[in-house]
Amino acid sequence: MGNGIPDLTGSVVFTDFARDERPQPPIRGVLAYTRIRTDCKLNDFSVIETDYDFGSQSAYYVSLGTDLNQTRLYLGVYSSMNVNDFNRGTVFEIVP
Repeated sequence: MGNGIPDLTGSVVFTDFARDERPQPPIRGVLAYTRIRTDCKLNDFSVIETDYDFGSQSAYYVSLGTDLNQTRLYLGVYSSMNVNDFNRGTVFEIVP
């Protein structure tokens, strides 16, 4: 909805909890986008590669959000699938 990342204008940005390609630890989530189509047909998506080094920790992408003005994009990442594993998450700002 914002225009802070011009290359994503007119796109839908989304996350998936974990990539299917890496069933063995460390598991990684995926951040991606697709262009809006008005003809209701299937559409390809493109992965947004992050340059953060999670090391040997898994990185499950659990949330995606914006600030109140919808000018900044944030990604919530957790290193465990277990919600009882406290204090294992981080929020990252997505910057171009």
